Amino acid sequence: MTKRNTTIIAFILLAIASRLLILAGPGWANFSPMASMALFVGAYLHNRKQAIAWTLLAVWGSNLILNNTLYDAFFPGFSFGFDGYHMLAFALIALLGQNATASASRFIGTNVVAVIGFFLISNFNSFVSPDHTYTRDFAGLLSCYAAGIPFLKNTIASQFLFSGLFFGAFEVLKKQVPALR
Repeated sequence: MTKRNTTIIAFILLAIASRLLILAGPGWANFSPMASMALFVGAYLHNRKQAIAWTLLAVWGSNLILNNTLYDAFFPGFSFGFDGYHMLAFALIALLGQNATASASRFIGTNVVAVIGFFLISNFNSFVSPDHTYTRDFAGLLSCYAAGIPFLKNTIASQFLFSGLFFGAFEVLKKQVPALR
């Protein structure tokens, strides 16, 4: 494994650790480094299949831990931590990452698209979930999206905070460590 890939994996582990440590209460709902990590991995791992695989492994691993400890009240029995809609969202964000480093406007744009895409996919998941009581029509879908809006501010804040940290730190490291270029 190259020094570059080892460094990227270290960033992935940092994202997982950050996700586990940020859970200070309900005010932090949707404040997570995982979409930023997916964008980062997609930007810096040259192999798209590996970028998706590492992203999904990180999301699955942290879900496995969180769903069976902190969120165990929401899961009857053991949770395997796999949610198809969320995995799809993170895989798409990882693919989007290849466009994130070309310029500042691309960096901002890909982060905005990541936030909006995750919002649309994750709230659609809530809409189709049998656990929710939204009416199964367009009005119910709009109600579901409206219910997700209060969580959007933390998603936006964490997306730009963690993307800035991950991308910025890696760019600084690339200047200091030639093997990362």
